[in-house]
Amino acid sequence: MLLAGRYRLEAPLGSGGMAEVWQALDERLGRRVAVKLLHPRALPPERERFLLEVRALSRLFHPGIVQVLDLGEEEGRPYFVMELVEGGTFDRLGPFEEGPEGDRILLAAAQVMEALAHLHAQGILHRDLTPKNILLTKEGYPKVMDFGLAYLLQESRHLTRTGYTLGTPTYMAPEQAKGLPLTPKADLYSLGAVLYRTLTGRPPFEGENDQAVLYQHVYEEPKPPEALNPAIPKGVGQAVLGLLAKHPEERLAHPDLFHSALREFQALRLATPRAGASRSGHYPLAPDPRRLALKGKLDLGGEAAWPGEMVHAGGRVYLGVGRGLVEVDLLTGEVRREALPEEVTAPPVVRGGVYVGSWDGKVRRFRGRHLEWFMETGAEVTAAPLALGERVYVASRDGTLYAFHKDAPLFRFRAGGHLSASPTFYRGLLFVGSEDGWLYALDPETGALRYKVRTGPIHAPVAAGRGLLFIPTWEGEVYAFDPLSRETLWNAAVEGEIWGGLALDGERVYVAAWDGVLRALDAATGEEVWSLEVGKVTAGLSYASGHVFVATEEDRFLAVDRRGQVVFEATGLGAVQVPPLPLPGEVLVASLSGKLYRFAVG
Repeated sequence: MLLAGRYRLEAPLGSGGMAEVWQALDERLGRRVAVKLLHPRALPPERERFLLEVRALSRLFHPGIVQVLDLGEEEGRPYFVMELVEGGTFDRLGPFEEGPEGDRILLAAAQVMEALAHLHAQGILHRDLTPKNILLTKEGYPKVMDFGLAYLLQESRHLTRTGYTLGTPTYMAPEQAKGLPLTPKADLYSLGAVLYRTLTGRPPFEGENDQAVLYQHVYEEPKPPEALNPAIPKGVGQAVLGLLAKHPEERLAHPDLFHSALREFQALRLATPRAGASRSGHYPLAPDPRRLALKGKLDLGGEAAWPGEMVHAGGRVYLGVGRGLVEVDLLTGEVRREALPEEVTAPPVVRGGVYVGSWDGKVRRFRGRHLEWFMETGAEVTAAPLALGERVYVASRDGTLYAFHKDAPLFRFRAGGHLSASPTFYRGLLFVGSEDGWLYALDPETGALRYKVRTGPIHAPVAAGRGLLFIPTWEGEVYAFDPLSRETLWNAAVEGEIWGGLALDGERVYVAAWDGVLRALDAATGEEVWSLEVGKVTAGLSYASGHVFVATEEDRFLAVDRRGQVVFEATGLGAVQVPPLPLPGEVLVASLSGKLYRFAVG
């Protein structure tokens, strides 16, 4: 069908009781659009709702709301033309994972909040906000659409007088379920339900029928989202529950709600080695490396050796140095050292305290200078603990993964070989790589083995992103593995052992090995995009703000852009075995000799 001699309908995108949506080609401008066309047998009330949707959309000009481009009628059937949004539904962003994927969900949530604020400022309620009614552009930007149930506040009386409920039960506000008059807070509740589904993979309430679901919306409280997905930070879960308050006046409506959650989440990631439970090596921010200069140098009082790693929390940096835990105040430059009985052999983690593992097989948790808690394993701990909410997972050289909940033992899992790499949490599973050449996938609550995959000896943490695991092996191979289908998509070989962690940027996997070459691999195919001679690398790689930061055993600290071009280099630091730490205002490099170099813009 050709509408108005201009819009050629190409393929159906969806159909409802009132209208159908088509992908179309605007032959006049040569662009693809979406066309919503009223069914030929539509009843007068449906025609009225259809035209109401057009009137509502035509008043809205916001990047977070789908834009109406044209309006017409063909053979008595009204239609309107919209921009085509092709990135899928909102819930495809989930479930929540630590790392850039979590950033995208929180940023998208903030953008939808802003779109709703614009919508409500124009006196319009959506009334049917669901994941399918928030589409994503190819770049991941959300756009609210499908205003078939929207109404103007000043025109709403005749639509609510009948007393029957319109909307989707899974995402419906309690007052909407009861047929009461609605305010903009009803849309915020629906957004909370959409976010709950996106973050956890499950809606806040489930039941055998619509009435059972509506009853729960009105009378029951949802579980905290982090109870279903422990990767969700508590602050993010609280923000979602704030939208799901039963009474409209109690719902959080601050436009900065998820921007604040995003900032808190990014700060939390800095307190974890490899930038989060997905071990992606992707850090939130870094200064422009082309303008870096040495800002200062501090003495740490001992060697900073592999497999150490710096973490940042509350303006302080923590690192294991010899037989001590070092705390550096970045504001004052003060270096404080907490002496320990044995050498620190694992990167520290900051989550409600500072966890640090050592050669004596103990993991200690400090709060300030106070030793708050410790647990003892069967052998030395050389991998950073994984802290998820109230759970802590510790990999030990005796081949056992120890799990704790609130300091009480939760379970133990015995692998077939030494565990030298930190566990990775991704897609609801706990992954543990072993030196015996197997990757184990465990239930994070019970420790039950879901499956295992033959890989090769694993010494560096498994990274995750784009729905895949990227597995570095000691023998110099990197595997891209789908943890849900259990299929290996590709593998790439490098020359020399892989000692340090990978870094991901969403499209590429960066790997450096003992052969002295930094490589960028296409994350989808494993093909080499570029390679660069840098020198032998022990430390893991770090990625932030479009650049890979790499430090070598051969006295080089480099920042490399996505094209493989060196944009900054410093020498004279000595050998480095600890990954560089990108922070919003500076980049830190700790040398093997125990010097902390601070590079900042200036």
